Amino acid sequence: MNAITYSHFGGPDVLKLTRSESPRVGSLDLLVRVRAVSVNPLDGKIRRGELRLLSGARFPKTPGIDFAGVVEAVGAKVTGFAVGDRVFGYPGSMRKGTLSEVVSVPAASAAKIPRGLDDVGAASVAMVGLAALQAIRDVAHVAPKERVLVNGATGGVGLMLLQLARLRGAHVTAVASTKGVPVAHQFGADDVVDYRSESIADIRERFDVVFDTSTKLPFSAARRLLEPRGRYVGFEPSPLSLIGSALLNPFRRQKHLILVAKPSAADLAEIGRMIDAHEVVLPPEEAFDLPDAARAFERVERGGVIGKVVIRLPNA
Repeated sequence: MNAITYSHFGGPDVLKLTRSESPRVGSLDLLVRVRAVSVNPLDGKIRRGELRLLSGARFPKTPGIDFAGVVEAVGAKVTGFAVGDRVFGYPGSMRKGTLSEVVSVPAASAAKIPRGLDDVGAASVAMVGLAALQAIRDVAHVAPKERVLVNGATGGVGLMLLQLARLRGAHVTAVASTKGVPVAHQFGADDVVDYRSESIADIRERFDVVFDTSTKLPFSAARRLLEPRGRYVGFEPSPLSLIGSALLNPFRRQKHLILVAKPSAADLAEIGRMIDAHEVVLPPEEAFDLPDAARAFERVERGGVIGKVVIRLPNA
């Protein structure tokens, strides 16, 4: 099968289209013919070696942390899936990527793609939908009428956060670039701050929850934006940040929380239900073909993407 691999840490230029053996399906797994994989900021951190304590340093490696595709084989102990099912998911591994024509993934990390949603759309929402849902519900515990700030509001996770926070009855303020202002309003923001004309430091309002998907607003700077018992949620897990927040949170009223997204078939199914019910809409997409995977990663790492970048595989 074809796969994108790299043999050492580095920039997008280390990515190569290579041939490798197809994986075998484990008893609790699905063998999936991949049709699309989205590009996430976490991919670049893994590929550059910034998370090698979590990802390991054995090569070759394959990038990609989510997928959409078609089931080709079902593990002996798996129920609820059949060959031919269209599925999407997030396996949750930093060691085993998904950007190849065939992958073996835990069945517990996948769900069936909603009818009417194509492969590129399913890949665009798999990781970001899961992350936003768990951040809103399980990490920040956003409640009705709370005031929420989303920094980095027009990336894939940000656009999902805007919608899910509004669904929970929160008042939502987005921070976006000038070109992202109308998009943020379209996706549910009550107020939008254009960071090109107004500094976050100049915001006078106080928030119950601050989500920083951009990783450019550290907790130390965000504290002045928080209510006395406000919660800050970061989207950049690392051993140091996880240990620091766990040790210090018991001693401070303002909490520094970190999302560590977890694979969940139930959460993916819930995202699919919300899409079917038109409660949320998909982020805009830019699509690249598999041979152009390095350009797709370059596009994301250059910044300024509104929505998601997705890599299409053959037959997508």
